[in-house]
Amino acid sequence: MSFPELANRFIADLERGGATVIVEGSISTKPARLRILTTEKTTDCLVFLWNITPGGGGPAVRPPGERRIQVTAADRFPLELGKSTLVGGWSDEVGVWGFWDVMRHTRFSLKSPSFQVHLDTLERASHDGVSTQKRKTAPPEIVVAVSPEFLLWFVEQGVVLHHSESDHAKVPALVNATPEVERDFVDSSRDVAQVARRLRLVETMRAYREARFRPLVLAAYSHQCAICPISLKLVDAAHIVPVSQPDSTDDVSNGLALCRLHHAAFDNGLIGVRPDYQIVVNPSSLARLEELNLARGIDDFRRLLRPAIRHPSALEVRPDRELLKRGMRLRNFAAELIE
Repeated sequence: MSFPELANRFIADLERGGATVIVEGSISTKPARLRILTTEKTTDCLVFLWNITPGGGGPAVRPPGERRIQVTAADRFPLELGKSTLVGGWSDEVGVWGFWDVMRHTRFSLKSPSFQVHLDTLERASHDGVSTQKRKTAPPEIVVAVSPEFLLWFVEQGVVLHHSESDHAKVPALVNATPEVERDFVDSSRDVAQVARRLRLVETMRAYREARFRPLVLAAYSHQCAICPISLKLVDAAHIVPVSQPDSTDDVSNGLALCRLHHAAFDNGLIGVRPDYQIVVNPSSLARLEELNLARGIDDFRRLLRPAIRHPSALEVRPDRELLKRGMRLRNFAAELIE
């Protein structure tokens, strides 16, 4: 696959993840200069991509399972203020992306160097969404592999995994870690520096769980808002019981697909979804907005609301009725509106 084809695949996977991607200049040559926009942040990247292949020579020359990128058409990896430089590749064999730590490769041979990753690492990423591998270089390097649906998470936050040399083996356990497991992991640190590194890793894997939650919820609702007809790549996954609550989960039954307007209104407690799936406006929230002279447009807002949400047909992914009750209580709805 040529570099423009790889770059277009990279951009398409980011857009499927919910980002808007602005290409600065051309993607005909390396690197692709991309501005990646989401509702939470803007990330500027210089992206170098190659194909991940078994390499030449076959098993008689290469270690079993070794895969690699062959670095061509690049004599350096520039580091620019305010931009992330990504060095990676696409495995057509497995269907995942692999990335190497640019800080370990600021210097390299001009004789077409290669960077390695093991096939097992790529296959784990295909199954689990993310995997890491410590390469026995000096100093050691952490290679990160991600499936396409988690590419946006990696670009925005997953680069932290490149700096998890002493803890990368804990990544699988942190994927589904409870708060208690996370706390034990941080509390067992040897010193303050390790505490800081482990806290960053915990936060990164929490963001991974959120990234995993989003595509599952959107797929359940066919990428359309549950409250209005909007799709247009403007739909988010909202937690019914907020993630700030210790008992919140990333199960699809704790999620709603909502456009950005209704997501904000839901999170702020202006609207709620009853256990019978009816949509209600919270009178106390509306009264507070009127006090602040911020209630303009409420009639137009009400007209956009369905009487009830459009929920998935599959029972196992419909909003959990007990979670809907708890979500309304946490957002200060009166008891008579909940039952």
